Amino acid sequence: MTRASAMQAVTNILQQDFKYLYKKVNTTIHTLHLTFQMDSKSHCLQMSFDFQERWCDILCFISPTVLTVDSENYWEALQTVNLINWNIKSRGRFYVDDFGDVAYSLRIDYDMLEKSPKMYAKEIECAVDFWSDLFIPMLNICQGKASFAEAKQFIEAMWGMGVK
Repeated sequence: MTRASAMQAVTNILQQDFKYLYKKVNTTIHTLHLTFQMDSKSHCLQMSFDFQERWCDILCFISPTVLTVDSENYWEALQTVNLINWNIKSRGRFYVDDFGDVAYSLRIDYDMLEKSPKMYAKEIECAVDFWSDLFIPMLNICQGKASFAEAKQFIEAMWGMGVK
């Protein structure tokens, strides 16, 4: 599968099988950028697709950036990201980058996309599913409105963890 055909396959997934409404912005020859309205008046969710020669890197992140590396909330955000990664079962991972972006990252190999387009459609959708659950709790952590302990309690209750 070529870069162009992979971009077309992802575009088809987004147009036909995607359950979320989005706005397409800043599309270039090898990139797609989408925005999703979340339950916040000040922040949205962005998703970028960067099509390379053999794979596509997908980043899904809060915009504008809400965390700084020297923030008092940085450690709380890292703990929350670790808790999330410990419990999710998907091909992608959450992380905090050097600029304070809290992101979900996923890489799609074109050979796998060609063999299993429906599976990768679900993986792309899964990125937004996670943020649909976690957007406000993560935003609150980054803004200092909630602690890691509160986020942990919320996540465990939402995902049914720790119930005996």
